[in-house]
Amino acid sequence: MKKLFYFLAICSLIFVYSCSDDDDELSIATIAVQLNYPGDAESMEGVKVELKGGTAESFEANTDVSGIASFQVPYGIYEVSVTEDRVVDNVYAYQYTGSQTNINASSSELQVNVDLKENYLGRTDSKIEVTFKLTYPSGGEFSAKEGIEVSILNSSTNETLKASTTAEGSVEFVANPGTYQAMVIDRRVSNGNVYTYSITQSDIVFNESWDSATPVDLELTEAVSGQIIIKELYIGGCPKDDGSGYYGYDQYVILYNNSDETATLDNICLGTVSPYNSNVSGDYTVDGTLNYLNEGWVPAISAIPHTKSDVTIEPGEEMVIVLCGAIDHTSTYSKSVNLAKSDYWVLWDNKDQLTHKKYVAPDASIPSSQYLGIQKWGYGTGWVFSNSSPAFCIFTTKGSTPEAFGSSTDNLTAEEGDKGSKKLNTEWILDGIEVYRAGYENFKRFPDGIDSGSASFTARLGYTLYRNVDKAATEAIEGNADKLVYEYNFGTEIDGVSSTDPSEINAEASIAKGARIIYMDTNNSTNDFHQRSQASLRD
Repeated sequence: MKKLFYFLAICSLIFVYSCSDDDDELSIATIAVQLNYPGDAESMEGVKVELKGGTAESFEANTDVSGIASFQVPYGIYEVSVTEDRVVDNVYAYQYTGSQTNINASSSELQVNVDLKENYLGRTDSKIEVTFKLTYPSGGEFSAKEGIEVSILNSSTNETLKASTTAEGSVEFVANPGTYQAMVIDRRVSNGNVYTYSITQSDIVFNESWDSATPVDLELTEAVSGQIIIKELYIGGCPKDDGSGYYGYDQYVILYNNSDETATLDNICLGTVSPYNSNVSGDYTVDGTLNYLNEGWVPAISAIPHTKSDVTIEPGEEMVIVLCGAIDHTSTYSKSVNLAKSDYWVLWDNKDQLTHKKYVAPDASIPSSQYLGIQKWGYGTGWVFSNSSPAFCIFTTKGSTPEAFGSSTDNLTAEEGDKGSKKLNTEWILDGIEVYRAGYENFKRFPDGIDSGSASFTARLGYTLYRNVDKAATEAIEGNADKLVYEYNFGTEIDGVSSTDPSEINAEASIAKGARIIYMDTNNSTNDFHQRSQASLRD
């Protein structure tokens, strides 16, 4: 009897499971959208119809010869829209539009009728004069200027017209009637930042009743990105050859021009933020929150190294800055790096401020013009820099100088006193990386506007923090296809979790073959960096 009971119970479960599968299949609805044209207009094959759901998910389908577009979508509430441009007898331009909302797809099959409206645009052999006016954001870094390219695309013919603005930001076109999309991208460069002003405005209809005296206002949005990024941060040292410990006096950082514009900066400064290591909450955390979070500054520790004059970095070029020891360290420690290269920069100019033993005279091949100075105000025998978990940034003293920042006492933070930290203006910062110490509880130091994530790091093993490749942007560059090297094998593990470049592109090997690399720059080090198994300068 018990066996019969168990058998029936199992059969019941199988029946319920089968019913559940049937229910899942019934949750898909087939929606047939019938386009109804006015007057003598006939249905056409290939008209694009768009269906949108409440979750902002969008579906597209083209009509058949009967003017029906079919969709298979999950149950839900939808809206449908269509815009069709048509030319009759190769002369007369029409536009048909229609939409319907609140379509309740709650059964397996549903037909929706959309009645289209007809708009006569005019003769395609006639011309319409159109003026566009670019409007830049109020209070933005830049304004209108002469020579900015504006393009308009005819949605029906795919013909593109281009023209350049006047000094006031106006541009004129003579176009055929039709529906157009206007596009503008204006890139400007200032103090190491790229300012991109852009707009894509669709469904602009030019017809015979167009008022040529009234310009179309194109309101541009502003996006700011850094030209100069931190490509690599090598800080943790490497194992000694005899196994007696680690060697850590071979630190460097590589900066990179990730843009397609030449970067010229008045100066480049380096900074780290208090506290020194990430596993200490510090004096600035109150009730779990950084007290300077919305103050427009971060507490810079002890000193700032800086270049002594203008610096120019071409697109795709890099700048290696040796933080200590511009010598060939591999002659003593084989797992270290050779930092004795004539094109490297090095922190050495103010030798009297650099008394720690890690600061040694640079290799003779490095000219003194590539020595960085240092503005020092805190304790210590050099620049206080963590070998495991710094909050590191690069910046330029916009409207000021490194010397003025270093000598001022008005910018000292109240929390640490006259030998503590200084208020570093966050608007000066070009790029930053929040490094977390692997295996520890860590505390954030940078506001999200500088780095909304963090990069975990294990010191003393010869590892380095290396920026991930932007795969889509890099593969899109003309001429890169035969130069990119894949099968990246320099990934590591952090606390049992893989840390590698998800693009699988070996950036250094690709650069050696002449490829141009674009690196990820999402303002989130969790996404932008990985822990590399060896310093790139060893490749």
